[in-house]
Amino acid sequence: MSRRGQGLYDWWSRHRDLFGRLYDIAFLGRESERRERAMESLSLDSGERVLELGCGPGNSFPALRTRVGSAGRVVGLDYSPGMARQARRRALDRGWANVHVVRGDADRLGIADGVFDAVYASMSLSAMPEPERAIEAAYRALRPGGRIVVLDAQPFQKFPWTLLNPVVVPLAKWATNWFPDTDIPAQLADRFASTRIATFDGGVTFIAIARKSERTGDFG
Repeated sequence: MSRRGQGLYDWWSRHRDLFGRLYDIAFLGRESERRERAMESLSLDSGERVLELGCGPGNSFPALRTRVGSAGRVVGLDYSPGMARQARRRALDRGWANVHVVRGDADRLGIADGVFDAVYASMSLSAMPEPERAIEAAYRALRPGGRIVVLDAQPFQKFPWTLLNPVVVPLAKWATNWFPDTDIPAQLADRFASTRIATFDGGVTFIAIARKSERTGDFG
């Protein structure tokens, strides 16, 4: 994430009610529905290890932890010190010993290859100037056969929704450090063995599910 993005999300971390309203608008009132579908797409089992890129204040932690159970592990990473602090406080306040938060850069994870069963990224990759680097880091962090689920946004793709882009795109760039020209689904397809995409609401919201090859040792 850029320095502007870091400062912006630090500000949002101190104004969480406004942040929630922003996402109400971004998801056209269907945030819970979209997030639930993305979470189900992860197909997490008890005991699995999941990494969340751009975890924000930890809003996804309860759902992730419920799915992996006490035997699993959830690691949330965020570039914003304010967001990481909020997420860490959430985990500590609820006594979740298997939920860990790291303040760091998504394209330099510092994690051994093949550690995680799944990676989740919600509205985070499009806020990165070079999301392909985060995708590469996520790929390497996944075990063979592991999967990544991305819930994110792009400019409206279908008419007449596209008529809103001249207004929506500049506002979203200003409010969220959005990089709307990045084709995240294409970047996932370039790196992973298989990719499926579902789009919603005129194509502005999408869920991408990508899976790494099952071949053991395929980290290259």
